[in-house]
Amino acid sequence: MPLAPRLILAAILAWSAASKLADARASTAAMATFGFATPASRRLAWTIAVAAEIVLALGVAAGDERAAYLAAALMLLFALTLGSALMRGQAGAPCACFGGGSQVSWIAIVRDLALAAAFVAVAAL
Repeated sequence: MPLAPRLILAAILAWSAASKLADARASTAAMATFGFATPASRRLAWTIAVAAEIVLALGVAAGDERAAYLAAALMLLFALTLGSALMRGQAGAPCACFGGGSQVSWIAIVRDLALAAAFVAVAAL
């Protein structure tokens, strides 16, 4: 995998995780947008998302092809989750994509789909 694109994509994953960590209270609360009704379920979903982003960022940075494909799958999962929220009338609701201030939108879905494509392209090179 080419070094520069790999490091850029790893940095995006790391930035997403760091943004969630920097605003943990708001980004954890934003998990309610996706149907996590209890504080415990929101904390668990938030923890899994942050851990997945950190682990995958490290793997992509190290050049692990599997990590890049898994990061693509994670981005697709995020896009589908955002799409589901939009279909339930949650446009503008907090999504915690890049910290507590991020919002559910079509732009967020397009961004996640573009990132998924980029991870696949980097892994395939």
